[in-house]
Amino acid sequence: MSANTTPIFVLQGNTKPARIAAANTASDGSGALVTLVTAGTAGARVDGVRFRNSQAVAGITSALVHRIFLSDTAGTNHRLIGEVATATATRSITAVGATSIFTFDQPIIMLSGQIMSVVQSLYTGAGDQFDACAFAGDY
Repeated sequence: MSANTTPIFVLQGNTKPARIAAANTASDGSGALVTLVTAGTAGARVDGVRFRNSQAVAGITSALVHRIFLSDTAGTNHRLIGEVATATATRSITAVGATSIFTFDQPIIMLSGQIMSVVQSLYTGAGDQFDACAFAGDY
């Protein structure tokens, strides 16, 4: 048998937060996308993505949808692989802002050259600014 019998683990984290400060309503991978993970030369593993409201001052966020896309190995042709609804919330000095977590039912194993990107469906102003962070690592 030629199958790999040795477990493979990630070599280093690939967790660089990305700020989403614009809307993109498309679900087909078109429009402006925010790069979240670029796979290293040996590929990458992504277990999930956290979206957290990151507005500068206290205020309310809109109800919106966060979408996750994965490209081909040329870094183009993004396809929808996940989405999560984020409820409205009012951030204050005593209350946290809106947060959503998308956990893949199976880890996404990215090939070298693939890009994972994120968008959100609505942006009415600074109150709808979100940061996305992937639970990811390069092989």
